[in-house]
Amino acid sequence: MKSRHIELIHAILQTGSLSAAAQLIDITQPSATRALQQAERDLGYPLFNRRGGRLQPTDEMLHLAPVIRQAFVGLDDARRTALNLRMRPRATLRVGVALSLAGALPQAYESLQVSHGDLRCEFSTGHYDTLLQWLLMHEIDVGVALEPPQHAALHFDDLGPRRLVCAARAELLGKYRRARSIDAQALRTMALIDVVTTDPVGRLLAACAQRYDWPYPARLGVKTHQVALELAAQGQGVALVDDYSAQRYAGQLVVLPIEPAAHINVMAMTLKTRAVPAAATQFIDCYRAALARPAKAGVLPA
Repeated sequence: MKSRHIELIHAILQTGSLSAAAQLIDITQPSATRALQQAERDLGYPLFNRRGGRLQPTDEMLHLAPVIRQAFVGLDDARRTALNLRMRPRATLRVGVALSLAGALPQAYESLQVSHGDLRCEFSTGHYDTLLQWLLMHEIDVGVALEPPQHAALHFDDLGPRRLVCAARAELLGKYRRARSIDAQALRTMALIDVVTTDPVGRLLAACAQRYDWPYPARLGVKTHQVALELAAQGQGVALVDDYSAQRYAGQLVVLPIEPAAHINVMAMTLKTRAVPAAATQFIDCYRAALARPAKAGVLPA
């Protein structure tokens, strides 16, 4: 089936009429009629029945519709990628980071300006799946995430490990309120707030919960470290997050490394199929250095 037939059929499925579909994809109705007839001749069976001025999918079309929609998404992605490659300014660096690590962006940007003062930077945040899509669609040049899974299209730079910690108001930590660390077993009796994601952070928490018999899923579950820390700051429980995220709340919460130590690595991701710009390589080095320094409270909104 030709790409123009896929586009037309997808438009008909969206609008329910040939005239509206033609208008949607910016062709004339006679052209749309001919294209639909040609698609049906090529396939050897009708795709739509005309009832009351609208097109109703045949049984064959109902079976074909999910594949058509998936194929159209592929075509749309190809157009977006091509447009991104054509419209991208030459002196622009686009970076996407996991929200829990975004506190390092200002320091990394400040360092980058020393060698690339005229460079335009565009920063955005998202979960790993979003960062991966942006990279593959050429919408960002660099992605930064907590231990992303391996991917054949990506090159990874290790930016260093982060440690799992708990963060809570002092009154919720009992005898550990003045401690330097906390035994993982002690968390079994505490009101935990966990990060309920399927990314590596969520998997690490699930593994620790099974090993140390934590209540899991916990009474409170959230999608981001920032929400977990905000709830902890309100006294709603003990947040289980990475140490970099927790640093920004050190003035409000007691932050304790969990023993035995559990670590997760921060990785920078770039496409293997593209030459990495010098500014991107420099940014990765700046970001690694920024993560090694204490996070500043209040740099970004939680």
